[in-house]
Amino acid sequence: MRTPTANLLQTLRRAAAAALLLPAAALAQQNPMTVRNLADGLPGAYGVARHPDGSVYVSQLDAGQIVVLRDGRPSPALADGWKVDEEALPRWAIKDDFPRSKWLEAKLDHPGPLSISTNGTIFVAEQVPNGRILSFPPNPETGAYDTAVCIPVPWLEQQFQWYDILVDNFDRLYVVGMDEIGPDFMKFGSSLVRDQEGDWWVMDFGPFARFNTFALSARQDAMLLGDKAHGNVSWWEVNRHIMMGGSAEVSGRSSLQSLAYYPDGSFVIGQIDGPGAASVMRMDPFSGQQVPLVSGLKSLGDIEMDRVKGCLYITDPAAGRVIEATPNPPMAYNEVAIRQIVRSIEGMSGVASEAPAFLNNFFDRLQDAAKDLLPDDSTHSVQFTLSDIAGKMPIVAGRVQTVMNVEGAEADPIDTLEFFLLFPSKIVMTEDSATPSLSFFSLKRKSGKVEQTKPIFKNEVGVYRMSGTNIFKIGTSGGGLYVPVVSCGLKSSDEGISVDLAFLGSGVYDDYYLSLFQGPMQQTATLVVNADGSGTNDASTVTYEATFMEEATIEGLKGKSQEKMSNLLISGFSGGGAGANRSVGWLRLGKFPAQATVSYGDSDAAPVALAGAGGLKDVIEKKELELRQAAAGEVGVEEEEGLAVPEGLAEAAAAAAAHAPAADVAGEPAVEGDPADELEDDE
Repeated sequence: MRTPTANLLQTLRRAAAAALLLPAAALAQQNPMTVRNLADGLPGAYGVARHPDGSVYVSQLDAGQIVVLRDGRPSPALADGWKVDEEALPRWAIKDDFPRSKWLEAKLDHPGPLSISTNGTIFVAEQVPNGRILSFPPNPETGAYDTAVCIPVPWLEQQFQWYDILVDNFDRLYVVGMDEIGPDFMKFGSSLVRDQEGDWWVMDFGPFARFNTFALSARQDAMLLGDKAHGNVSWWEVNRHIMMGGSAEVSGRSSLQSLAYYPDGSFVIGQIDGPGAASVMRMDPFSGQQVPLVSGLKSLGDIEMDRVKGCLYITDPAAGRVIEATPNPPMAYNEVAIRQIVRSIEGMSGVASEAPAFLNNFFDRLQDAAKDLLPDDSTHSVQFTLSDIAGKMPIVAGRVQTVMNVEGAEADPIDTLEFFLLFPSKIVMTEDSATPSLSFFSLKRKSGKVEQTKPIFKNEVGVYRMSGTNIFKIGTSGGGLYVPVVSCGLKSSDEGISVDLAFLGSGVYDDYYLSLFQGPMQQTATLVVNADGSGTNDASTVTYEATFMEEATIEGLKGKSQEKMSNLLISGFSGGGAGANRSVGWLRLGKFPAQATVSYGDSDAAPVALAGAGGLKDVIEKKELELRQAAAGEVGVEEEEGLAVPEGLAEAAAAAAAHAPAADVAGEPAVEGDPADELEDDE
C-alpha cells in the first residue's frame, strides 16, 4: 500500500541534492568497526535482542531454543518444562488446519526473530509457514520464563511466515512476513502493528512484496521497513502513520536481510552477498551513499543495536556465532540524521511532536504555574508536553534572528523577535476574559531595549458576530486589549509551509510584518518594519533579512559538528497536511476476525459460522478500495456503491448474538461488537 506522499518524497529527494546532512567526505572515509566474537558454538544463531538488564538473548533455529549470553557463555533462557497458557488463547484462533493442540505445543519450531520489551517479556516468532508468535513474560515471583502466551493475528488465512518481530517502549508489537505457500508470483507480503489497545493495523502490504525486516528509532517514532524482494527500504513516522521516504534497491545485487539504526541516525543494512558471504553496510538516507561496516561473514541472521553500549550485535547462523561491532572511535547516540527527516516532515505537515529548544523555558514555566494551582498536600504531578498542548489547540511559535539590514536605516536595529501564538487569528473567550488571541510577543534591539506584549486597557470586552448587516452580541466578559495585535496566515504546499504574521503596534510600537517559509529544501525569513513615527523610529519602512535556523553542536560521524536546527514551530492544525488523519497511511483491522466459527461455552446452540472476507489479503484489498473511493468522493452510502455487508453476515451475526452469553469462560467477550463493523473503516 502506498500513501499519497509521492510529491513529498520527491521534495525530500530534491532536498538531498540541495544540502546533505552528512558530508560526502565523511562518508567517503570508512568508519572502521572494532569487531569481536561475543559467543561461539551456537549453530543456527539467528534472532538477537538486548534485555533491559544488559544481557543478550539469542534464538537458535535448528536447536529450537533461546539462550541468554552472560560473559559470553550461553545458557537456556526458558525454564525447563515451560508451558503455553491455554486460557489466554482466543477461541477464534482455533481452526481445522491449526488445532488447539498445535497452539499449546510446548516446543519451539525454528525460533527466529526476537524482541524484548521494557519489562523483560520475550517475544519470538517461529521461522516456519504458519509459525506461532509467542510471548514469554517473566514470572512475577521467580523471574523465570516458564509460561508462553500465543499471539494470533486476526484475518490471517494464508500460511504466513514471520521474518521479524519488534516490541517498542509503548508495547506496540510489529511483525512482518509473507505467505510462503505457492509460486513467487502469488506471494503476498504484509507488515502489521498491534497497538496498545490490541487493535491490529496494516502498515504496508502488497503482492510480490517480501517484507522481512524493520528497525525503530530511539524515540520510538521512526520505523525502517525492508522489502527483500527488491531491496527496498521505506521509513515511516509511526505515531501519525506517515510515510516519510524510501529508497529502492539499497542492497544492489545482494539480498536485504536486516536493518538497524547507526548511532548518528543513518541506516545499517545487513545483506547476503552470495553463498557463504554476507556483510553489513551503512547508508546515508539523504544521498543513498553506502560504506562498509563489517565484512567476512558466512551468513547473516539479525542485527540489534545496543544503544546503551553504542554497539551492534550481529548473528552469523552458518558460523554459529554472535559478534559485537563497535564504531572506532566510539560514537555518541544522537540519531541526528533521522531526526532531521522527522523535523522536515513535521515542518511541512504542521503536526510537530517536539518543541524547539527556545520553548523549553516556556514549558517549564507553564508547568511551574500549574503546580502553583494545586494544594500543598497534592500528590498529583503536572507535566506538559508539546503533544499534550498541540492536540487541543493550534500553535505557531518561533524565534527569528536578524542577519542583514540596511546600515543606518534604524538607529537601534532589531536583534531578535520571539512569538508564541495560541489559537492564532481567533477570538478566545475564557471563563473570565475575552481576548483577540492568546499571543505573546517579544522583540529585542541591539541596545538591549525590549518590546513585549502589554495591555493598553482592561475593562469589559464584548464579543460580537456579524452576519450581513446584522451584528449580534455573543457575550461580555472582563478582559482587555493587548498590543501588538497579531494576525497570522498559513499556506501549505508540496515544497513547504508559508507563514505570514503581522504584529500591529497600534501607536504604541511600530508595525512588524514577518514572512517565513519552512521546507526541507530551504528556510527563509523576512522582517519588515513599518515605523510611522509613533513607535521607536521615524516614519520609514525597513526590511531585514532574517533566519529562524540556529546552529547547534552535534556529536556525529567525525566528532562534533555544527548542524542547523529550526526555531519555527507549527502544530495542532487538523488540516495541516499529511498526518492530520491517522488512518491515511495505515489500515485498521481491529481485534477479531469477521470470519470465524464462534462457540459459546456450554451452550447447546450449534456454533455459528460468520461469513465475510476470506482473509487478510481480501480484507486489505477491500479496505484499500474503500479508502480510494472515499478520497475520490465516490462513497456516500456503502450499499449504493456495492460495498454492502456481505450477504448472510448480518443474519449470522444476529443469530450469534441471540445465543451469546455476556462473556466466555475466560471472562473475555466472545465477540466485540457486531462483526460486520470490523469490515468497515473505523476512522
